[in-house]
Amino acid sequence: MKKFQHKPLGVLLLSMLVLAAFATGVCSCKAWRTISTSSTYVQQSDSAKTTTTIATKVVEEYQGVKKK
Repeated sequence: MKKFQHKPLGVLLLSMLVLAAFATGVCSCKAWRTISTSSTYVQQSDSAKTTTTIATKVVEEYQGVKKK
C-alpha cells in the first residue's frame, strides 16, 4: 500500500505565486465595435427613377494592454 505524500507547503505557495504573477502579467482586454451606415440616393429623369442604396459595415477591434 502506497502512502499519500504531501508536497511541502513552500512548493505549493511558490507554484501559486508563479501562476498568479503569470496570469496578472498576461491579462489584457479586447473589445469590438461595429459601425453600420446606410445611404440612399434617388435619381429621377423624365422617363425613369433610379434608387441606389449603399450600405457599409465596419468592425473595429481594440486590444488593451495593462499599464505598468
